[in-house]
Amino acid sequence: AHTPQTPSGPPSMSALSDVPATPSTSEQGPGTERDKDQPSKHELGHHWSKINWKQVMNRQITADRMFMRSGLIRKDLIVNYCSEGDHPETFLGETLEGIESLLEEKQGGRFVCKYTDASNAYGMNFLDCSDQEKKRAGFDKLSAEMKLDNSPRVIQRYIEPKLIKDGVGEGTLHKFHLRALVIVVGDMDVFLYDELRVLIAPEPYSSSLVSSDKALGTLESRCVTAEGDKELSCLLHAHVTNQSFNKTHEKYVETKHNVALHECEELNCGDGDVASGAEGLWDQIRKICARTFRSLGKDKRKFMSLINTYEMFGLDFLVDEDDKAWLLEANPEPSMGMFHKTREEIEGVRDSCLNEGVGD
Repeated sequence: AHTPQTPSGPPSMSALSDVPATPSTSEQGPGTERDKDQPSKHELGHHWSKINWKQVMNRQITADRMFMRSGLIRKDLIVNYCSEGDHPETFLGETLEGIESLLEEKQGGRFVCKYTDASNAYGMNFLDCSDQEKKRAGFDKLSAEMKLDNSPRVIQRYIEPKLIKDGVGEGTLHKFHLRALVIVVGDMDVFLYDELRVLIAPEPYSSSLVSSDKALGTLESRCVTAEGDKELSCLLHAHVTNQSFNKTHEKYVETKHNVALHECEELNCGDGDVASGAEGLWDQIRKICARTFRSLGKDKRKFMSLINTYEMFGLDFLVDEDDKAWLLEANPEPSMGMFHKTREEIEGVRDSCLNEGVGD
């Protein structure tokens, strides 16, 4: 099926099958040494564990989850299935010493540190390696957290973002990311929901990743109050665009900080292209999804799709200063409320796609 460049009318799922395949360039990457690990409890989810997988394997029932989807939703594995230029430079740090050694090879730059399987911006840290003082602040904070949980971190290069106005302030510029809904049906048809959401940070963007010699991280944000480190709170809510993280912020306005892409004037000129003349964001995202899922489909150990299974995922994209879209991560069990629709409305579209997809 072919989807017009600018989605209009009621949102629907569009098939990705007509996009030419581009093989992944990553044969090895983050997570290689962890391939033998069993999926974590968080990764599988409560609903997954309730499914009778023996009956699914015998094709007696249909499951609304993939049997295996680590390759997509694990932040240390997804890089292995992304084509070059679709995903930011990413590597796995097992220890703080290993992270520091890897970053020394990169000779500076800015990075985001994440857990391999966390969601809702939990436990994110920002590293600014542009000078030794900022770098030391970031490593001291990361070191304290890693000593507490002894968990590895995914280190991802910070993409310098395109900025837009949020419609609330007086012309202030804000960071944002795009949320896409994708459903995988059978083995394997992939559909992209026509409506993309623009999730905008409530605080104006600042290039700084350090507040009063303290590096940014989301764990301590739960302790930040109006009477506490106000500068730190503002910087966190300027750099983190996750809706769950931002929705309790005093400046957050749902109708202004969560809008449909086709309704965002600064990102959509009416013909699907961005103002600079670059390829339209919708087309970029559609092609990235097609390349990524084609690569995933070749590795049944990390993404096992069966004819009688289906699952919906939320994919997050960042747009850089050159209007290029980057796939950051994929999330299981995405929020339907983010799309200002009930689950029944979304599933109404999904059901029609399921009938079409499985029939093919």
